Amino acid sequence: MEGASRRASAGRGRRPAQRTKRPAQSGGAEGERRRLFQLAASLMLFILVYVGRGVFPAQLEVWRAAAAANVDFTLAFQQFSSALSQGAPVQGALEALCVTLLGGEVESEPLPSMPATDDQFQSLPLLSETRGGGLDYLNEHGILAEINAPQKGDEPAQTEPELTRPEPTQPVVVMAMAQEYTDDGIKLPKNVSFAYYELGLSETVVPVAGTATSGFGYRDSPINGNNEFHLALDIAAEEGTEIGAFAAGTVEYIGESDEFGNYLKINHDNNVSSFYAHCSKLLVHKGDQVTCGQTVALVGHTGNATGSHLHLTIEKDNIRLDPAYYVDLS
Repeated sequence: MEGASRRASAGRGRRPAQRTKRPAQSGGAEGERRRLFQLAASLMLFILVYVGRGVFPAQLEVWRAAAAANVDFTLAFQQFSSALSQGAPVQGALEALCVTLLGGEVESEPLPSMPATDDQFQSLPLLSETRGGGLDYLNEHGILAEINAPQKGDEPAQTEPELTRPEPTQPVVVMAMAQEYTDDGIKLPKNVSFAYYELGLSETVVPVAGTATSGFGYRDSPINGNNEFHLALDIAAEEGTEIGAFAAGTVEYIGESDEFGNYLKINHDNNVSSFYAHCSKLLVHKGDQVTCGQTVALVGHTGNATGSHLHLTIEKDNIRLDPAYYVDLS
């Protein structure tokens, strides 16, 4: 019994020792965290005081030099924290920190305990009071450039492309060429083409509002019934309706014949011309300068015509083209 009692007593003595050891370990870790927290708090205090008041250029240069040097920051901040904990004013602690960062030595004796007052900062130039609000100093010393410089591996900033209006393209005007056969292999008259050509005219109009009654191409003639090639576009309209010039130009000639009745021809730019026939009345003379849309004649049915209409022909480079390409009656 006595041995059992001793074993029980010994067992009870070991358990308190284990309980005592764990709190000691926990207290050491918490103490380390507490010191780190104090150091971080001291650093935050420094930032709040000096950034809030405007860091003066001389001290900013110290920090810049320290960042570029091989400095033991842990020792420096420990001394900075120690100075604050001993009651030193913030300015004195900062000076000690700057000396350490630049490779100097800090006095081993505690710094005098003095309350920090605004008088300590009155002789220091604040960034907010310097030329350009401190930006000039940062630029002159290359500090701002180093901060804004892209780091290695950084992706270049994506910029929105500028929206630009496409340059207007000028139409390509080429010489018209006659076709000998249609796409179906039908023989064509001389100086005729079904191809579309850019006329290169700045402005054109529909000479008369009406209905197309006969197009460009082969047809049975309403006069003799023969299958003939119609070299124009017939536009039916009331007699006396005004006929406007297809484009600006010069009247080449006017005339009258049994086939076309009263007719006229106007020359335009780029060797383009327009021909108007079966008119009831002509309102221009040879050599007249006309503007686009100017009234040059009146609709009629003179010559070989079965009804009142305008017989319109368009040529380029003396090649007859399909007027339907250039006159929209819709």
